[in-house]
Amino acid sequence: MLAALGPELARPVNMRSDDSLPEETVIGKIFEKSEHIHKLRHYLPIYERFLPGAERMLEIGVDRGGSLQMWREFLPDTTIVGLDINPNSAQFDDPDRRVHVRIGDQTDTSFLSGVVDEFGPFDVILDDGGHTPNQMISSFQFLFPRLKPGGVYLVEDVCANYWMGYRDRPDSFIDFTKVLMDAMHAPYMALRSPFDFMEGHPKRVDHVQVPFAATIIDSIQVFDSVVVVHRSKEPKTLPRTVYR
Repeated sequence: MLAALGPELARPVNMRSDDSLPEETVIGKIFEKSEHIHKLRHYLPIYERFLPGAERMLEIGVDRGGSLQMWREFLPDTTIVGLDINPNSAQFDDPDRRVHVRIGDQTDTSFLSGVVDEFGPFDVILDDGGHTPNQMISSFQFLFPRLKPGGVYLVEDVCANYWMGYRDRPDSFIDFTKVLMDAMHAPYMALRSPFDFMEGHPKRVDHVQVPFAATIIDSIQVFDSVVVVHRSKEPKTLPRTVYR
């Protein structure tokens, strides 16, 4: 990494801790009074940016139930569904308040399929589950194609992929994110010239074969420990260039 950064970007500096009071925000106020919760503080602006407006939200990993209560207050009009492998989490199931909990393994596609059939389609999916690459990648591979068009998929705590105690396969979710970026650019691998996608040019191609992912990934955002993948509202078409 250091060699690739070059001498200036790789120059060693100290990153210091910060215990200053956080900025007061709507979700920040809810977070401060929430119990049984474990979140990095810098996730809060990300939630505030991408979660409002959701009709149906799926959270993988509810643990002690604190996040479910936070979402219920922050997203009063949203149906909240939580998954966890721990049977004790079933106690937080509260259908009267549109909070639902189902117990199962996030890598079990049969289980996930049942949840999607029961409550989906979801327009927000938040993976705060087991934090291993296999769990993150397996869940994404199954759930993202079933995400509501225009929806958003957040994978948090990807920082855990850098800790050997969580690594259960050679590639991390960060590596997988690069695969998603390549898939998003798959049309350019099939196109050989800018004339292939130039408006009005006789060599413009009619279609190319791409992975399904290329047609549904609208954009990818990488934050500190959080990857956000947006699904396009409509199936994407080939890029086109204009030359005047």
